[in-house]
This record gives sequence, structure tokens and C-alpha cells, in this order.
Amino acid sequence: MNILFWLSLQALVPANPLKTDLVIDSGDPDFASTGLRVSSTLQLHRLLTVTKSMLRRELGTLSPEMQIQVQERLRKLFDLN
Repeated sequence: MNILFWLSLQALVPANPLKTDLVIDSGDPDFASTGLRVSSTLQLHRLLTVTKSMLRRELGTLSPEMQIQVQERLRKLFDLN
């Protein structure tokens, strides 16, 4: 059984994002690779684990830079340094 981490994604950008939110702006040069249609926010504080069979499709991928930003926010969220 493959276990994946599911991150909550909102198709809006809050006026005051949380420290654990990652705003993915449509103006970012790597935006096209995400598969998103509009600027969105990854809410890392809403992390879930799911089995691979629960997924219907993959939207896209995060650029290496975005992945680093996710890792940094997760370290802060879980107080890991």
C-alpha cells in the first residue's frame, strides 16, 4: 500500500496568509508546472495521509524551489530544526 501526504489547497490567496501557508502565484515562472489554473494557497497545517488508491488524478508538480519552501514551512510547523 502506498501512503501519500495530502495537502489542503485553496484556490484563493488570503489577505493574511499563515506562516505555514504557501501562496502559489500565477505570476511565478514555475506556475505552469503546478497544473493549477489560478493563484492558490497550500495550507500545510491541514496535512493528511491518504492511500494512493484514493487519488483520482495528479494536477502537476511543485518546482524544486517550491518544494524547499514546503519543507521549510513543515519544519516550522512541527518545530523541527
